[in-house]
Amino acid sequence: MSGDQERLDFEKRYASDTVEITVLTGQHTGGAGKVGGAALWTASADVLAYRDENDSDVTESGRLSWLATDEQRDSWIHDLKPLTQYVVRARRATPDPAEYAKYNLPVPDLSHHFALDEVVERDVQNPFLLERRDQWIQPVSISTEIGGFDLERAFGWFSGLVPQDGGDISVTLKIDEPAVPGAETCRATFACLQAFVADMPAIDARWRAFAAEKLTDLANDWREEAQDEAAPEAPITADAFAQRIRLSELSIDTDGSMTAYYDDDELFWGHVILIDVASDGATSDASIAG
Repeated sequence: MSGDQERLDFEKRYASDTVEITVLTGQHTGGAGKVGGAALWTASADVLAYRDENDSDVTESGRLSWLATDEQRDSWIHDLKPLTQYVVRARRATPDPAEYAKYNLPVPDLSHHFALDEVVERDVQNPFLLERRDQWIQPVSISTEIGGFDLERAFGWFSGLVPQDGGDISVTLKIDEPAVPGAETCRATFACLQAFVADMPAIDARWRAFAAEKLTDLANDWREEAQDEAAPEAPITADAFAQRIRLSELSIDTDGSMTAYYDDDELFWGHVILIDVASDGATSDASIAG
């Protein structure tokens, strides 16, 4: 696809009328992506809050997006910095329902997404956005009998370590919604973590057996591909597979569903093993990644 066509397709997703708004950028302001054989990058910056064209304060988060060439990668044109205020000219997203209907997808709420046309003023000091920034950078930590957890607000979770024989487990706990910046909690996910820790040996054994059931054949395929024909190795058994892997990370969502990450002990040359766990505790899938 040519750059001209990419620009036309990009413009179709936004209104033609430009508005002038004051935005507070988030912590991610230098990202960009390019799909397939695209000629242009789609750059973006998170927006934590903004004052709209009617001088109304908007607390909902959003995004600024624009197109850039390979030559513009150094600063992505606008050189936006994290947690900084800017007056910008931008156009609101106007998602086309017909495009989403093609793929049987719901039309997303893009009310606070904009195409960025121009940065009008930098390092603005709007009081509402200053307060919002102060709330955002306010650290939040919780101390529990299981361990301490620190808020990573940009990702929407608390993170911490749970001690276990053989190595700590890195845990992320999604925050409760609605969340008040500076006063976030994770009561729902922490309750799930408590239940897991109380029965950790049995749950871990069940998850390892599930992964072995799903992935032992694949591990043997990898072994055959890598082994020395002059010194063939015995096939990996399901029991051996289950014994070799170790739980290293656990991510818990507010509905009680989890993703468990296991070190593979080189069964898959260092790839991580993922186990998906439904909110009722049932294991639904095991795969490798990384």
